Formats: sequence, C-alpha cells, structure tokens
Amino acid sequence: MSCMSQSTVRAAWAIAGVWVGLWCGAAGAEGAEKAPVGSARPAGSGNGAALADLDILGEDCPRVFFFRASEGFAANARMEYPRWERSFERLMGIMGKALDEEVIGRETRNGEFFTRFKRSHPRQAVLLHYNGNARDPRWHGERFAAGQWLYYNGARVLKDVPAEAGESEIHVNNPALFRVQTGRYRTANEDVGLCELDASGRPDWSRCEQVQLVSIDRQRKVLRVKRGCYGTAPRSFAGGRAYAAAHVSEGPWGAKNNLLWAYNYSTRCPKDSRGRTCGQVHAEHLAELLGPGGKLEAFDGLEFDVLHHVCPPLRGNRGSDCDADGQADGGVFDGVNEYGRGVIEFCRELRRRLGERRILQADCTLGAEGEAAQRAFGLLNGVESEGWPRLRDYTHFHDWSGGLNRLGYWRANSRGPVLSYVNHKFIMPGEKPGQTLMPELPFGVHRLVFAAAVMSDAAICYSLPPADKGGELIGVWDELWMGEEKKLGYLGKPLGPAVHLAMERPDVLKGIGLPPSPQLAGRLATGDAELSVADGVLTARAKADKAASFRLRLAGLACPEGELVVRLKASADPPRGMPRECARIVKVSLVEPGRPAAASMPKGAERPPQYLMAYLGERAFEATFYFRQAGPMAGVDLEFESAGPVRIEALTAHAHGDAMVRAFERGAVLANPSKRPYTFDLGRLWPGRAFRRLKATRGQDTAANDGSAVGDSLTLQALEGLFLVRTR
Repeated sequence: MSCMSQSTVRAAWAIAGVWVGLWCGAAGAEGAEKAPVGSARPAGSGNGAALADLDILGEDCPRVFFFRASEGFAANARMEYPRWERSFERLMGIMGKALDEEVIGRETRNGEFFTRFKRSHPRQAVLLHYNGNARDPRWHGERFAAGQWLYYNGARVLKDVPAEAGESEIHVNNPALFRVQTGRYRTANEDVGLCELDASGRPDWSRCEQVQLVSIDRQRKVLRVKRGCYGTAPRSFAGGRAYAAAHVSEGPWGAKNNLLWAYNYSTRCPKDSRGRTCGQVHAEHLAELLGPGGKLEAFDGLEFDVLHHVCPPLRGNRGSDCDADGQADGGVFDGVNEYGRGVIEFCRELRRRLGERRILQADCTLGAEGEAAQRAFGLLNGVESEGWPRLRDYTHFHDWSGGLNRLGYWRANSRGPVLSYVNHKFIMPGEKPGQTLMPELPFGVHRLVFAAAVMSDAAICYSLPPADKGGELIGVWDELWMGEEKKLGYLGKPLGPAVHLAMERPDVLKGIGLPPSPQLAGRLATGDAELSVADGVLTARAKADKAASFRLRLAGLACPEGELVVRLKASADPPRGMPRECARIVKVSLVEPGRPAAASMPKGAERPPQYLMAYLGERAFEATFYFRQAGPMAGVDLEFESAGPVRIEALTAHAHGDAMVRAFERGAVLANPSKRPYTFDLGRLWPGRAFRRLKATRGQDTAANDGSAVGDSLTLQALEGLFLVRTR
C-alpha cells in the first residue's frame, strides 16, 4: 500500500503550527463542483443568524472543512486575500484562530480575513479556534481578578519583600513548589503570584503582585523574580505574612509565545469585586467578542481546543488549589469534582449569553482515553476529536471503540444543530523538547479515519494533508470530494445508521442479556455492587454511597478466533453532586486467565489498551467495545464511575471483528479495524445495487481508487477503509 512522501510530512508539520512555509505564486486553487448540499433556503446574512443554512449542517456526506491552515496562511503578511480565498473556499467552511489568547499575532489580520470570507460565502461555516483552558495573561488578563487564575499550592514568604522595581530575592519555606526550565520546550520559567495572608492565614489574592521567576537557589530557599509583571506594580510584603504560588500553566504553544495561565473554573473559586466567578467573567468576554457589535460577530461559533473536566491533582508535593486556601485539592471536595462542575456552569453561562445562534464545541479526547475532557452535554453543539481515535493511536487503532463511543454519545446528546468533527491528525515525538512530527502512513489508514467519521455523523477536517498539486496552499483528500470529480456531499444522505457486522453473528451469551435476565445477573461477578432485575432491566449500584466507582465482571466468553465485540445499552444517573448534563464513564477492559500484563509482553508486541470507554447518561445509549486480543475463553470487566444506579437494557457479546458498513443515497463506506483482511459481501448487504471506486487525483492512492467497478464481494486489508460511489 502506498504511503505519504516525506515532503508531505513536512508540509503537514508546517500546517500543524511549527512553521507555515509560504510561497506566493500566482496560480490559483482548483474549485469544486458542488453536489446538492444542505438547505435550499436562501443563505443567511453572514452574521451567524442562519445556522440552518450552512452547508456543513446539511445531510449530504461527507461534510468537510478546512482546519487551522486557513489561520496560518492568513496570518502571514505576504499572503494576499484573493489567493487565500481561492484556496479555502473549496470546502464547506474554515476554522482558525483570530484572537491572541494563545498565539500572539493571530488578531492582526485573521479576524479581517475570516469576516470578509463569511460575508462572501454565507453558506460556509466560519468558526473560531480558541483555547478554553488558559490564556496568555498579556491578552486582556486584567479582566480577571488575581484569585480567578488557578495556582498550585504555594509557600510562605519568610522575609520582608520591599516594593522595588527590577529583580528581588524572595525567601520561601519550600522552593520545591516552583519550576524553571519547564513548559513545552523546557525553556520557560513559571510565573508566580505573591499575595498577603489574611488574619486566618489564607492567601488574600485581592492584595497581590504578579512576578516572573528568574532562578531558584534551592539550598538557600530563595526565588529570584522579576517584579511588577502583567500589569501589576511592585508591592511590599511582610515576612511570615505573605505567600507565593506558581500559576498552573500550559504551553507555550510556539517558541515565541508565553506560558498560558489556567482559569480557575471551580465553583469554589474566589469571586471578583462584583461577585462574579471566573467562568462568568470569561463568558462575558467571549459574548462581547462574538455578540452584536463584537469584532467576531460574523463568526458562526467557536471551538474550545482544550477544555478540561479536571484540573491537575496532587502529584508529589503540589497540586491545584481551587479554593485558594493554600492547600492542594485538585478541584475535588467531599468527593465531588467542583472544577468539572464549574466548567459545565461556564458553558451554561456562555450559552445563555450567546443564545442558539452560535455553534459551541469543545475537545473530547483529553487525558487517558478522553476521560479528562469536559462533559457539557446538551449545552454544546458537538465536539472535536483531535486525532482519531487518539493522537498517537495510528499503528493499531487500539481505541477504535472509544473513538466511536465518544462521537456517538455526543451525536445523541448534543444541543441542536449537532456538529462534531474529526480533525485528522497523528503525531510522534521529535528529537527536541516540544517537537512533534507526523508519521508516514498507508493511504488505507487515512481512509479508515475518514470512514469512522462518516460512520459517526461527524464532519472532517485535517491537520495531516495530502500532497498538493502545485499552486495550492493545501491539498484536499480525494475521499472528501470524490477524487477527480471534486463534488462535495457526493455520497448524499445516509440511508440509515452505520452497521456493526459483528451484531449479525451469534450472541456468545445466548440472549440472556437481551433483555437482561436473572441468569445474566447470576453470571456477573461483583464484590462492591448490588444487582436487581425487573421489567427487563438490570440495575447495578455501588454498595457504598460515596464510592468512586464499582465493577462487574463477566467471564466465560468463547472467542475461538481471538476477536470480541461487546455491546452495552445502558443509562445512568449523573455522578454524585454533578448537574444532570454530566454523564458518567464506563470503562470496559479485557480479562482472561493467563493473559500477560502489558509490561511483561515481548518488546514490539502489540500492547492492548487498559480499557475502552463510553459515556452513560439519563437516556439509554448503546456502546460497543472491540477487543482484538481475546483468548479462547475471555472475560470483561465493566467499571462504572460513581456510586449511583446504572440501568442495563442490553448486554451481548459476539466473537467477531468490528467490520462496519454504512449505505448512502449515492454511495457506501466500508471500514475494517481488524488486524486481518475482511471480505464484505456487498451483494448480500445491498442486493440490486452496484458500486465503483473513486478516481484518484495525482499523488494520492491510484491503486485503491482507480475508478473501477467492484463486484458483489470486496476484501479490505487490515486497518483499511474505503469509499464507494453507487452506479445502480
């Protein structure tokens, strides 16, 4: 199978933001012939007022748009608007940065370019890419009270600190709580907040100064700092009655950019002088920018590139201090995640201010298997999957099921109109700190990602582009617009949901979980849960009211060929103390006698994931869990977050690979996530229909996409997807 060239990898790396190589020739980009897409009503006014008129919200698939390449080229002072427009008008929209919250300089030209684009192309989506976790404090940092930034637990200042400009020495009782040579590139020193202690010994952030750490003398317990930074003035502090804490930060995202300060979204966050939380201040600022009269009022919405459900817990000697009492708490109080709860309330406030005429999205793949991502279900219109199924999961697609389950749950539980998307991107570490490269991959792997997106009703953009044709600023993948024919929405409307072919195979449980029966309850081993069966529903809950989780084990699943798909349909109450929008996570892992632990497996052997995840909420959701390394007699553990009841409506198991198909009006999409070839019986699946392959453009997969007709039987190799055009 053909692979991308190294030159393409370099181009992808450039577009990802390491640098943007730009040549300013005169050649324009080729345009696309548009198949009928979306609503036939007149387009909106270009101010975000008519979301229903956007092509990307129509039913015809695939739904595709340009990602941040549009931003990078727009920001280059040598780029003229007409050439930029010719390149980025070819799909259904654009997304990029137009503010300086993360990358300095994006505000100079991008807002003007994007707004002009929206006025000229009202049916195309124009979306803001925005960091939801943190911002450069130099960008409107004065809007937030000092206590509304998130700090680590800090140290007591031992000696008097004079109010002086320049640099000062700060004597502290614990210099181990501070870091130099840190950040993405290991070149940044932390920013530090200094404040007085109140009469009870708690930090008083209303009396503070921000400083930059210069060096640490750990033996003398001295911090050397630059005084009066980020709009503050040097203050005097009394020894024994003052406090120093490092900001929780991320980045910098770009070697010339600053560390970003994390917002304290916790419900325990100190309020400002007007009684507002950090989330309320932030929502007010964004509403000013995107609302009537705002500089980004033409935009259709925004995507929070990162927006965590959790903040840094206690690791070693420090962790997040959300209630500003000087102690690490990780945002959790009495077992309730008050930080995650505050993130949901921030999204609720932003939705209240912006109303229904803006698309709001956020990342869903943060943390281990995505469990650290925000859970503002019903408040956001959808999510980004940055790297599908995960940024580094390109060799094995271990998290195939987790990726499908995340997008599937958001599809069923987003606010309308629903718009989630896959950002096609894989990375591997480079030689230098903070450097990432994009791997060379077979074309079939790229198609497998695109297939998963359309199976999940997700739109597609990409940071990993194909080779350009010369004169293009960025190439377009053939699968996104029918290869040589360049027709958007060429598959047409889906004729039904995607089909897991494993579900057509016998149920290893012989139907005792469809619906759940007392026999199923008898098969489930548990030591920390209570089970009951009534009216075809199995209800499970933890024995301890405040348990963080509980577990069920189902053993004795015969898998003669080593592949297993488990189907679970269930609903659940929210985690304890959380609003109803917050879903719970179920983690399903494979267990079997004698199966070696990942750490003991031979070097180079495929290492299975610790678990696959899905969300469960008030409405029943059907999730699948695909395991490729099941033994002849396997078992699975189901671990449910929090202690409250989980209601299981179906549980089946199928000894088969998770091959999938989906039919459309004018085509079909196939996916084989197995490590073995899989033969699809098209004649049985769709009797009376005929299909052909796409016709590839130069530089893409001319072997798989040769335009030829396919017969009633078609075999895909391991980890391969395929898009077909219907001819009858």
